[in-house]
Amino acid sequence: MFDSDNGFMSQRPQFSELGTMAFIALIIFVSFAFPFAARLASDPGIGWLLSAAGVFTSALGMTLAIRGARISRRRQREAAEDPGERLRRRVDAVNASFNEAVSLMAELRRDLNAQQAARRKLISQAKEQERLLSVNEEQAENIRQILVGETKATIRAERRQQWMFFALGVAASIPIGVAINIFVP
Repeated sequence: MFDSDNGFMSQRPQFSELGTMAFIALIIFVSFAFPFAARLASDPGIGWLLSAAGVFTSALGMTLAIRGARISRRRQREAAEDPGERLRRRVDAVNASFNEAVSLMAELRRDLNAQQAARRKLISQAKEQERLLSVNEEQAENIRQILVGETKATIRAERRQQWMFFALGVAASIPIGVAINIFVP
């Protein structure tokens, strides 16, 4: 609730300081009372317990006293500080935060622009790849048709050649058969 870093609501109410001082005084009184009570106790175990409690409350009292002194010194420094200077320091901190935000926004904008440029480049490369793929598909189809056409022409030529050999074989076998029949009795 009371933030000492930014100074907002750093001034605690006066009754809080009085309550803290009264509590410190009570702890100091109790810490001095425990050793006397330990001497008066008939059981040595209770005496040691009361002595340990006195040491603990003394340490706690000293800690609270030191903390109260620090708070008091800080309040005195804040009271001595010029409100205009404090306001100027806060305005400087706000301006520094805005400058940092502006630089971060500029950096983010540069990153975004770089990503958009990379995206545009990738899209143009993808379109070029699609165009090359379609050209390659057309060329592949043309090559296939040429090969199929050549294959059909080759098949027809081979068929004609086979029919020609058949016809030549038939044409040659008839005169040879006749000649064999004439010369062989």
